[in-house]
Formats: sequence, C-alpha cells, structure tokens
Amino acid sequence: MPDSWPNLSSETLTDQVYEVLREQILSGRWEHGRFMREQQISEKLGVSRTPVREALGRLASDRFVERVPRRGYRIPEQSPADLVDVYPVLARLEVLAASQSLPGFDAAALADLRDVNERYAQACARGDVRGGIEFNHQFHHRLSEPSGNQRLNDMLDDLRAEVTRLEIWAFSSITEWQESIREHEGILEAIELGDHETALQRLEHNRLMTHVTFAEMLASEHKWDLPAE
Repeated sequence: MPDSWPNLSSETLTDQVYEVLREQILSGRWEHGRFMREQQISEKLGVSRTPVREALGRLASDRFVERVPRRGYRIPEQSPADLVDVYPVLARLEVLAASQSLPGFDAAALADLRDVNERYAQACARGDVRGGIEFNHQFHHRLSEPSGNQRLNDMLDDLRAEVTRLEIWAFSSITEWQESIREHEGILEAIELGDHETALQRLEHNRLMTHVTFAEMLASEHKWDLPAE
C-alpha cells in the first residue's frame, strides 16, 4: 500500500491529527483491532508525540478507539459500516416498543417528550454535539420506556450506545440538524392527535433516514492510502 500521508499546517495540530486519524479509522483502511502507535503516527505526520497523544485521548472519549491498559489505543472491532447497519434493527425494535408505549401515553408524557426535543433543539443551536446526541437518545428512550418490556428497553439502550461513536462523527459534519428535530415534532403531533399508526410510521422513517444519510456519508468519506502496521 502506498506510503502517502497528508501534510499538516502549524495550527491546531491536535485537531488536525484527530481529523486524520478519525477519517482513517472511518475509511476502513486500518483493520479493526489494530493498535495505534504513537511513535509511528508522530513520525509519519511529522509532529511531536504530544498532539498525537492528545488526539488519541479525544478519539477514545469519542469511542473511535479503545483505551487498553498498559497497551495503548486500539481500533474497536466494529467498523463504521457495522454501526450503520444497526439502524434498521434499531428502527424495527423502537417501533415495536413504541407500539406498546403509546396507548398509555398521557398529557404529562407528551409534555416531557416535547421538553426533551426542545432541549435537543437548544443543544443543536449552540453547536453542542454531545448534548444534541444525548437529547436525541433521550427522546427515543422515552418513547420506548413505557412499553414495560425491560428486556426490549435494555436491548434498545445497548444499540443506541453502539451507534454513539458514529453519531459523534456524523453530527460533527451534518449542518441540517433541524430535520431531525422537525421529524420528532411530526411524531409528537401524531401522538397528540391520537394517530398512533402515523406516529409509528414517522418514528421508523426517522431512523431509516438516518441509516441512509450515514451510509451515504461513509461512502463519500475521503480516504488516504496509509501504510499497514
């Protein structure tokens, strides 16, 4: 594989190293389970080990790499494509849970959902990626939770946690966050009208459109030819 690395400017080296490594992981050029070597990355990019170390720490916080005690950082076994494929499963299970939840929804539950979606909108307006993702997950969790099926809710929470890594990347790139918020408003409107069938259809569409959008983003992600270890 050609030994081709991008040139970095002198500004915000940590941010640049972070972007290079994140895109490389997302491109699938490095195998999953691979350890990230500070010294090698430092030499290839022509920077000191400090911004590399800081970038790896950020990648670990964002779940792009795993911190392994006494061994360093490793690329998780799941690829971005694996994570994208979680969404159709998530959509079907959320519809199942919501179909059991909605008959028991009252005005207080609906007001709570509206409040969560408003907080989601506020987080997006101020560019708070982590906050936006958290409130988005809360919205979907609170639609599912009243189903009373704890096993199903646990499965859904696990799946939402899995796709957080992908969402951190995508929400950092997507500027049209308002579309997600509007879709949530459509779900809330249908619930308020007592039209549960439409609410469920809109919920499924919301998740499946996310699947399509993320798949397209991965397909168009710029790839560098970086050397195998």
